[in-house]
Amino acid sequence: MYSTIILHANLQYAEIPVDEIPKVVEQSYIPVLSLLLEIPNIAVVLNFTGVTLEILYNEYPEVIDLIKKGLKKEKFELTGCGYSHPIFPLLPIEDINKQIEFNLEVLEKTLNYVPKGFWLPELAYDPTLPKILKEHGFSYMFVDDELYRMSSPLLNDANLYNTEYYSTTHYIIDFLKAKGIFRKIIRFRRALKGLKKALKNTEFEPVEVKGAKGTITGLRVPQSWSIFTSASLMGYPFLSIKNTVKTISKFRKQSGLVIPYGTDIEFFGYRSFVDGKLIDTESLRKLLIRITNISDNSMILPVKYLENIKPSEIGYMKTGSWAPNRRLDLWTKDEDNQKLERLCNEARWYINQLTPEEIDDELWKHLLMAENSDGRGWDPIPERRLHCFNHALEALNIAKSKYLEKMYSKNK
Repeated sequence: MYSTIILHANLQYAEIPVDEIPKVVEQSYIPVLSLLLEIPNIAVVLNFTGVTLEILYNEYPEVIDLIKKGLKKEKFELTGCGYSHPIFPLLPIEDINKQIEFNLEVLEKTLNYVPKGFWLPELAYDPTLPKILKEHGFSYMFVDDELYRMSSPLLNDANLYNTEYYSTTHYIIDFLKAKGIFRKIIRFRRALKGLKKALKNTEFEPVEVKGAKGTITGLRVPQSWSIFTSASLMGYPFLSIKNTVKTISKFRKQSGLVIPYGTDIEFFGYRSFVDGKLIDTESLRKLLIRITNISDNSMILPVKYLENIKPSEIGYMKTGSWAPNRRLDLWTKDEDNQKLERLCNEARWYINQLTPEEIDDELWKHLLMAENSDGRGWDPIPERRLHCFNHALEALNIAKSKYLEKMYSKNK
């Protein structure tokens, strides 16, 4: 059996104020990375957004040093990502390319590193991405297991004859929204039953994802496993670290890459996953040590795993994300987000009237920062949403000024 975990880091987090960044670094990033370096025989995937790496490089070089140590010891593998953590299916292709290019530049500057794997922000995917990622040198990406599995029977979710997809996350949402102890208990039992059913049906074998004019290898990340593992680490009834490891060990006869945790690093030591329950880093240590002790299990970096294991299945994956309904509504329906996107489109119109030589990095960065998903999705604090608006207006002002200056010079 092969296994790894994925830790995603984003200092533009929707619910985290900018003045809390020092706490995030002190209470989560440094302790977690330090303990990962201490534990023998582990292999962990890190996904740090470009913006996050820039902040760490300029203000917290000790975190960059920890990442470099892990890379040198071959304990860590870093992924590519969008520079500002955008929702790729909502972007023009030119913006997607710029998001990837800027992120690669940051990885080279801060860590002298070239990734082979790619983490799609919010695991939001569309069929144009395999070709784009391959053109940028990526050989594989992580995919949402539920989105992949629901794609074949539900290719048109607007079809009235199709039943709406009910994901594992919906059970958790029902439990969290329940009022009163009796309802909580009933919903918890239902959530636990749904979760265990999802775990049983999980597929970890890599797949070749068929996109437009190209394919790319996809490693499956089951959201149900991240929820299950997190709940175990928080000590919910009938769940424990021992229980998690026992469930993981049932896959030891398979050749897939088992990923029992693939979500935010900030949930360790800094931010509560649910119900105000904080997971301490020592719980993560216990989990990882027990995983490495599973017989016939080897923690491995995905890039090494794929040297010997090739996908035997090729399949189509529809446009979507790992939001509970697997759609993109979370980032499109809100009125603020619609206004924000109108501003971005206005800026893009002026940009399209300029030559490549007239568009500098400053202009692009403002637009890319306005595309940040965390200022648009889930429950962003006003500071984060206004951050997107400010960058959108700045991109618009710069692009419009350049365009008007160009037109004035032409007519002079």
